[in-house]
Amino acid sequence: MATVDQFKILLKHAEDLGISWEQLNRLKSVRAIQNDGKKWHQRNPKVLYAGLVVLFSISLPSLYRLTDESGVSDDLEPHPLRDWKCILPSAVFYKLLRLPVDCNACKDVTEILYLNNITQVKFTEKYAHSMQPLVVQDGQKGWTASKTFSYEYFKSVYPPGSEALAHVVDKCQFFRYNSNMSDADELFTMSQNRLEGKEDHWYIGWSNCEGHAANELRKHYKLPYFLSPELDHSNTDWIFMGLPGQGASMHVDFVPGGSWQAQLTGEKEWTFETPPECYGICPSKMMVRVKPGEIIVLDGNRWFHETHILGNDLSIVIGSEYY
Repeated sequence: MATVDQFKILLKHAEDLGISWEQLNRLKSVRAIQNDGKKWHQRNPKVLYAGLVVLFSISLPSLYRLTDESGVSDDLEPHPLRDWKCILPSAVFYKLLRLPVDCNACKDVTEILYLNNITQVKFTEKYAHSMQPLVVQDGQKGWTASKTFSYEYFKSVYPPGSEALAHVVDKCQFFRYNSNMSDADELFTMSQNRLEGKEDHWYIGWSNCEGHAANELRKHYKLPYFLSPELDHSNTDWIFMGLPGQGASMHVDFVPGGSWQAQLTGEKEWTFETPPECYGICPSKMMVRVKPGEIIVLDGNRWFHETHILGNDLSIVIGSEYY
């Protein structure tokens, strides 16, 4: 009986016998020899790829929002995906799953616009779904957040050992960025020296997915006046807070729609870079400084962007998505 290696040699001479590879590949015995020694994923690459496509198509819509979409309630309903831990860092998924940008959407963008007194109709029709970044200078009309929100205020909302803080640690998302903090519990139990930046630099973000705390925070801000209620489908807002210095490094978002971020205290510099597929078509880089009282509006899913906190004051930002 011929050995596997001997039979492989015979297969290489198949063409001399007038037998095509297509004919040989239809034989089960030939496929078995070709797969000899290979692992399952090497033998079945098409099956593996198809399975990954199905998995992502099923899971990604749910991963957009791990909260009850009906509105802020006292206690959010349990969701099985909330307890999942990421196998790979989110940045890996962003690079793998980011859709190419239609460069026609940004080819006419030349700068970041400053606006005041913009109507909901004009914003929705002209800017809401575009790639034009905006700074709405009067966006925080009627808010008390800039006078109320501080590290001490947040600590009173999420006191150490409280159920609210435990919920945030266990259920809400926490972005550590380049800081050394592991979660919100460490944030609200830090020393005064660390708070003032005498130990290390810190910049973090977290979601207000805990109902009681969310309702307390929303006493001091509301949906920006230029956003139509029809665009307000998110019941989760974000708080970003940190010391002067590096904020978020260059990245793209992976959220359902556009984003708004209201600068309550401190000043933040934003840098936008064009997607790689739009080099030479859209502006390569744009920068803007957002001051207290202003709201920046952007499509973070398509623009690469990073932030840097300027000046000497603690930066506090509240933001969310719209779609």
